[in-house]
Amino acid sequence: IEAGLILMPILSREAVRRILILCPASLVEQWVYRLRDMFDLRFSIYATEVDTPRSDFFNTQDRVVASLQTIRMEQNGRRERLLNSDPWDLVIVDEAHHLNFDEHSGRTLGYELIEDLDRRGKIGSMIFFTGTPHRGKDYGFWALLRLLHPGRFDPGEPSANQYGELPNVMIRNNKQNVTKL
Repeated sequence: IEAGLILMPILSREAVRRILILCPASLVEQWVYRLRDMFDLRFSIYATEVDTPRSDFFNTQDRVVASLQTIRMEQNGRRERLLNSDPWDLVIVDEAHHLNFDEHSGRTLGYELIEDLDRRGKIGSMIFFTGTPHRGKDYGFWALLRLLHPGRFDPGEPSANQYGELPNVMIRNNKQNVTKL
């Protein structure tokens, strides 16, 4: 619902055209249904069977909801086709804490995918949704924020030096404030 409230004005102003939503596989259909039912926004579901080298799926669909678990894997060239597709004006990641970068075990495939898309200039802007951005791990938290603002956040820097920037990139909605009118 929050995504729909954000998307409506920017779509009506034609500030974005190509939108990619990445979420857990179990939420793909819910995203498509809610955006259509509540906001009359039509999105295509990414399905591996319709993504072939000949179909050019990512260049023929401007509004896509895809499973992060599916799209992050290089299988049958799908990841590379995404990386080579036209740029996305907006990428939304739901459950963004799955874009993890641990200081010992390294980056998750999802984290690497977002890094690669950004490095290739395929992302105009990003929005991350997560109920647990920190999870008690400073390094991973600052690495997640570095995906949003590479020059502003650094997991190698002391947290105290970066706290002041949080209000510039983060909106915190407490559940009790949202559900109790």
